[in-house]
Amino acid sequence: MADDHDDDDVGYGKPPKRHQFKPGQSGNPKGRAKGSRGLKTDLTAVLGAKQTIPTKKGDLSGTRQYLTLATLATRAAHGDLKAQALLIPLIVQVLGVEDRGAGDRSLSPQDQAILDGYLRRHDAPSSPQPKEEEVCKGKDNDGGGDG
Repeated sequence: MADDHDDDDVGYGKPPKRHQFKPGQSGNPKGRAKGSRGLKTDLTAVLGAKQTIPTKKGDLSGTRQYLTLATLATRAAHGDLKAQALLIPLIVQVLGVEDRGAGDRSLSPQDQAILDGYLRRHDAPSSPQPKEEEVCKGKDNDGGGDG
């Protein structure tokens, strides 16, 4: 027991010195070898490689990822239902569902007049985007009391 005095601080997170890993020793000696690559690394390398493919209008160059997406989009645009079934969920997942290219929309003068008439009849402000305090007008949402 005289040689076990190094084990004084043994407990949770403090294994005895003789059971601790030696410097340079792995905790998982049969684990992944150094230098071996994972699927994510390989996929990134393969998709990032440059390539040229022949098309009817001439050769098209780019990364394999770009060329794959271009081919998929071309087939989908030509009516290939399988390509559309792959491309549309990809677009929604990567780009979202918001309407692109719409920019700021304004109502036509006729539509704005109809909206203003409706809002006047219902005692609402005539602006298309009422302020938050106007929307909550008459409701006591904060539990306080000036009503």
